[in-house]
Amino acid sequence: MAEFLNLDRQEFIQTYTRKVGYRISLKELKIKGSFHCIFFDADKKGCQIYPVRPTQCRTFPFWDHFKENKDEVIKECPGIII
Repeated sequence: MAEFLNLDRQEFIQTYTRKVGYRISLKELKIKGSFHCIFFDADKKGCQIYPVRPTQCRTFPFWDHFKENKDEVIKECPGIII
């Protein structure tokens, strides 16, 4: 992701990530009461780093959590057909 944005690794980490326990996570922005990834473009309704998005994004909404929470996945991803 850093390379895609033409940043060195440390600059990317400082600008776009936060520490959560022992892990590093991408920052989120609050837009109209909902939290969105820092790379989500609300105007274009898409990812600014789509070609290099993390595995978590590549596999959404096919996460184990949503297997038992169909109402939640529909809310998160209205385009999904169950």
